Parts: sequence; C-alpha cells; structure tokens
Amino acid sequence: MDELLQEFISETQETLEALAGEVVAWEADPADRDRLDAIFRFFHTVKGSCGFLNLPRFERLSHAAEDVLSEIRAGKRIADPATVSAVLGIMDRIAELAEAVAIGAALPQENDDYLIAALTGRLAAAEVAGPDENESPTAAVAVARASGGQAAPRTIRLPLSLIDQLMNGVSDMVLARNELSRKLRERSGDPELESAFERLSTCVADMRDAISKTRMQRVDRLFTAIPRMVRDLGRDLGKRIDLSLEGGDVEMDREMVEMVVDPLTHIVRNSIDHGIETPEKRRALGKPEAGRLRLEARQSGNQIVIEISDDGHGIDTGRLVDKAIAAGRLTPEAAARMSEAEKLDLIFHPGLSTANQVTAISGRGVGMDVVRANVERIGGVIALDNRPGCGLTITLRVPLTLTIIPGLIVRAGDLHFAIPRAAVVEILHDNNETLNIAQVGGAKIATIRSVRHSMIDLEDVLGMERVAQPGPRAVMVVRSATGVPFAMGVSAVENHEELVIRPASPLVMASGVYAGMTLPDNGKPMLLLDAAGLANAARLPNIVDDHAARRAGEGEEAQGVVEMVPALRFEEYSGERRLLKLSLIERVEDIDARLFGRSGGCGFVRLDGRLVPVANGHHAFSEEKVAALRLRDGAREACYPVAAVLDIVEMPAVPDMVAMHGLLSGVAVIDGEHLEVINPFALFAALPDEPIAERSGGRCLLADSEDGWTREILAPLLRQAGHEVVMGLPADEAVDPQDVVLFTGSDASQAGELLGCRIVHLRATPRPAGPQDSSIYRYDQDALMAALAGSQR
Repeated sequence: MDELLQEFISETQETLEALAGEVVAWEADPADRDRLDAIFRFFHTVKGSCGFLNLPRFERLSHAAEDVLSEIRAGKRIADPATVSAVLGIMDRIAELAEAVAIGAALPQENDDYLIAALTGRLAAAEVAGPDENESPTAAVAVARASGGQAAPRTIRLPLSLIDQLMNGVSDMVLARNELSRKLRERSGDPELESAFERLSTCVADMRDAISKTRMQRVDRLFTAIPRMVRDLGRDLGKRIDLSLEGGDVEMDREMVEMVVDPLTHIVRNSIDHGIETPEKRRALGKPEAGRLRLEARQSGNQIVIEISDDGHGIDTGRLVDKAIAAGRLTPEAAARMSEAEKLDLIFHPGLSTANQVTAISGRGVGMDVVRANVERIGGVIALDNRPGCGLTITLRVPLTLTIIPGLIVRAGDLHFAIPRAAVVEILHDNNETLNIAQVGGAKIATIRSVRHSMIDLEDVLGMERVAQPGPRAVMVVRSATGVPFAMGVSAVENHEELVIRPASPLVMASGVYAGMTLPDNGKPMLLLDAAGLANAARLPNIVDDHAARRAGEGEEAQGVVEMVPALRFEEYSGERRLLKLSLIERVEDIDARLFGRSGGCGFVRLDGRLVPVANGHHAFSEEKVAALRLRDGAREACYPVAAVLDIVEMPAVPDMVAMHGLLSGVAVIDGEHLEVINPFALFAALPDEPIAERSGGRCLLADSEDGWTREILAPLLRQAGHEVVMGLPADEAVDPQDVVLFTGSDASQAGELLGCRIVHLRATPRPAGPQDSSIYRYDQDALMAALAGSQR
C-alpha cells in the first residue's frame, strides 16, 4: 500500500504542476474543450484513486470539482472568473495535502467546506474574489503554448540517486578508457586490438551522452507556475497581462532548473508590480490596456539564455537615485557624476526599492540583489536593457549544466587546478607589452591596455611556494561573482577540456576557495577553483565594497567641505598615471635628452650651468626631447622627467585611499579614474644631501689622428657617447691624468708610462695576438665603452 500511495502522490504533484498553466489558459479561452477535458480527467483520476487509498479529503475535494466541471462540459454552467478561482483553490488544497502526505506531516486543518461552497456557488462571489468580481476579468492571460492532443511519452520513475550513480560510473569508465588508450599508444600497434578499442570507445561515449541526457529537463518545468502567478498577481493589482512563453522545449540540467526557479519568479513578480502599468495609465499613455510579458528561453553554446521582457515603463533611474540619497547611500554631488549605467546598477543594491509603499508583493528593498547573487552563484550573469517609458528586458545567462562544464587546467607551484572557462576573460603572459605589473601600497596592480585590475598570485592565496621557471608566467583576467574582474598570476595554463564536477570533502569546501573537484582525462583528481572565493580570500575589492567605500567618503564630504587642491595629471614612462600637487611645480619644459646623466648612483640633468638631481632616477631616453617637471620646495630643486603631461585637475588634499609607499602617498579618484598621488615629502627626502658635482670625464686623445678609420668612425662614436675628443697628442701641454689615449697602431706598449695616463689599445683583428694581448677589438663597442668608463673612475 505504501508504494501505491507514493506513486499516487508523485503523479498527483506532477500533474498539478502542469495543470496550473492549463487552467489559466482555459480561463482565457473557455471554448478550449481539450484543456477542459484534461482538467476534468485529473479530478476524476484523483477521485477514483482515493477510494481504496483511504484519502477522504482528497476524494471530497476532487468530487466537488469534478461535478462542477461536468456541468461546464455539458453547457449547464459557464467558466466565469469566480469558478476558475475556485478550481485553482481546490488544486492548491490538493497540492498542500499531497505535500503533507509525501513528507509524513500532519494534514493541514483548513476548512475544505469554504472552498467547496465557493466552487458550487453557495458562497457570495465578493467573498471569494474581491469587489471587482462582477466586472470584466482584470488579468487576461494568453499563453503561447501548443494545444494538447499528442500522446504522452512512455516513462518510468527512477530515484535521482540512481541517475547520479550511473553518471559517476560512466565518468569512471571514460577515465579508464583514456588510461587504456595511453597504454595502447605506448606499445606496438595491433590493428585488431585498436579496432576493438575504437568500438569500445564509441560505446562509452554514446553511453555517457545518454546518461547525461537523463539529468536534463525541459525548460517547461521553469514555466509551469508562471501563468498561474501572472493571473493571480494581475487580479490582485488590477492589471491585464498578455503572457507569452517561448522555448519551453529547450533542455537544461535538472539542478540548474531548480536553481533558476526562484530568481525567475522574483523577476516576473517585479515586472508585473513595478513595470506594467494599470489599464487606466496605459490608456493615458497610448498603450494597449493589456500589458505584454514575454519569457523566452534558448540555448546559446553551452549556456541557456532566458529573457524576461515587458512593455511597461522600465526602471526610473531618477527615483532610484532619490531613494539612494534618502537612504544616505549617495550624495547629490556624487549622483550628478554617475553615468546612466551606474544609476541603473543601483537596482542591485540591497535595501533599495522603487516601490512607494511596502505591500505583500514588494517594497521591502529585498529583491534584485538576491536575484543577482543567486544567478552569479551558479556561474551565470544578469543583464538589464532599460528603455524608459517603453519597457525593460532582463537577460539571464546560466550554464547548461552544473555537472559537466568547460574548464581550463592551470599550474601553480607543482600542482594543477581547474577553473571554469566562463570565469576567465583573458589570458596573457607577464612579458606582454600591453601588460604592466606594479606595486602600489604593498598590493599588486596589473594595468592591461590602460585598464587597471587588482592582481593576486595563486600561490600566495593558497599558501604555496612559487617554483622558479625559465619562461614567462601566465596572467589571467578572472571575472568573480561580484562582477569585478581581477588579474591572477599562475605558472602556466596547461589545457582546456570538458570537466566532470563532483563535490569535494567538507573540509576542503570550508576553505571557501574551491567549488568542487574534478577528474580530467588523465585520471588525477584536481580541485576546481572558485573565482569569488579567491577574491574574498585575497580581500580584493568588489562592487559592494567599492561602492560602500565611495559612499562613506561621500558621506564625509557631505558633512564637511573636503579641501581640494590643483594638481597636475601626468603619465610615467612605466605607464602609470599619477598626480602631483601643482604648487610644487615651478614649470614644465622639454629638455634635451643628452643633458641627462648619472654620477655616483644618482641621476642628474645639466640645467643653466649646474647639475640638478633627477627625482625618479631616469637618465637614459630614446627620444631627443624629454618632458620634465621642474620642482622646487623653496630651497632645493629637482627634475622629474615624465612620458606625457595630461592636464590640470582638482584633487583632494588628503587622498581617497591613503597608502604611504615609496614616493606615493595614496590613490585619488578623479573622473572615475584611480590615480596614484606623489608624496612630495618622500620625493625631496630621497634627493642626495650634497649637491652633485659633475666629475670630469677627461678627454679622449686619438693618437693616430691621420688614420681614416680613427677620424671617420671612432671620433664620431666617442662624441655621440658624450666624450670630448682631441685629435692627436698635445705638443705644448701635459696630458691630464684623467685623459685617456687611444692607439690603433702597435707602438702603444710604453706610451702609458711616458704620458702618465691610461692607454686603450685598439686592434684591427677580432682575435687577440696571444694571452698577454690586452688590446680591444675596435668594433667591440661594449668593451670600448667599458674601458673608457674604467679610466674615469
């Protein structure tokens, strides 16, 4: 008897899910005999089964509904809204009773006589459906769904645990097949054995696909409760809604269906409550009285795309901003600087609602933030297409399945990890010209094509030792669940493949940085990284935290006037954009690159006959002219060469984020751009204590002045290197000990002792004459310059 009862409960619950939409569609078209017959057969079946199962309440409710529907089928009664509402009420009560029986709970003691009286017409209509029951229906719901008539497919019932067990078994078979394939390739080929293996491989692949399909469900399962919900909300709110459902035959993983039900339900409720106007307002706006609500599902690659669109008034971003200001989350000044996209993003902030008052449907400020969190938790994304006055389209993109996902295999240290491919935006190497990695305030910042990202190294987050490697490391731009991308450094990205995801042990999952485990084709278990968990473990900023910090700063600005000072925005040679207080800059000028040099480990530039220290250490440039900032603190002077001078802006006297590090004092947000602020105290403190004295580099005396190679090739090279060149030896003056004499002949052995200075002997052949030959090959420029530099020490 227990098996019969469970079978009855399961069939009743499944049929109720499908019939909820059929009843609503039948109300919109009472002449649809096929739907009426299907509803009648359901109650007739329930009544017939209850007799020997000893379920008197089921029998009494279904018998009353069957009698009324029989009268409607015979033409003795019409399907008015009150009757349809009563039929739906009976179905809801049967569903409650079935749920209680299924879980073994006590049956609810609601008054069934009330529902039966409303169904048979013995209860006043006003007590059932409200004061407008005698008027025309307030929610005309037309469901775009193919009519019945097709034979139901033959099915059997299987426990979900058995399907999961089959899926795990097939996955193990695939891994065993791959291991066998590798071993066959290592040994001598046997055509017959290879042929048998190919047949086995094909069978395993087909079986895996078939078992995978057992986990799939039609999206119709998502749409089942929508028509009933739209009808009831439309009646409660006095709105008429034409509902269109498309793509119900698309299939997705059963777990994904269960994950998407709640976000989809909330979005539909919002569309009806907030979006679609009342018939009176729609008439005044020149719109049809019945609002259009359309749900469409389609498959796009390995994703399911669900669009929910309506033709209401869309999202009023102005009201959102007003609500945020009233809640103290935003200042009017900050709101004026926000783009339309930033204003629209406020809808996802907790505690904000555009409803004027709290009702049973909405207005508590708990909604879209939870929707986005739930969608992104399963690896999906949500997007809004707002058309003020014309409607709103919300697009959900969720993975096709949570069991098999495309993933990337990455190496960190000596271990391999997997990461969902959908979470990776871009992959490049750390020697890429478009990438610049810098340390700011003790944290890493990766700048990719002028876009900055917080950066972490996977080894640091997981507490692993970084292994030295000959080649470059890989940098991945990862999209976390909060929507803020960050850069992650790994040793290498090894491969990409379809991964079978399984739950990891509770101890591993408790770390918060893993989303499960997977078995790739090599059979070695790997942990699946969770992008959001990595970001949280590294304490990276996300959308909520960033906005909260900005709002906190703006709150302080509202309480007291923030001191602003003019600053110069410029770009460093390393690519960073920075700010420097304008009052410290004496002037900006272009300086000849040849005037820069280095002495005693300090960079300098020759200006107005004196040597001025270079604050950032740059002294060698590829261009002829260098843009430089002439700085002065009142007594001391410094030069700061830059790649480009951008503009003059107003910046806060105290940076938005204080981070004293090196020459930086923090970060300021200017026009939405995060700019590093130069710390003038640290800048001038780093300058040399004593004035730079330019050392005399001595002269280069070319002894063989008549030689053509010396005049035409050697002398120009030395002049370009900044040396003073003298052709020949001086006859009437002594040679300075700082001078260096260059000989190209063979008579230079005793010249050094006679002249009292250093001698550089240049030879014409690449190979030296012997072990004692200390001459330099005349076309070895590096050796020549090193010799000249050595003579000047």
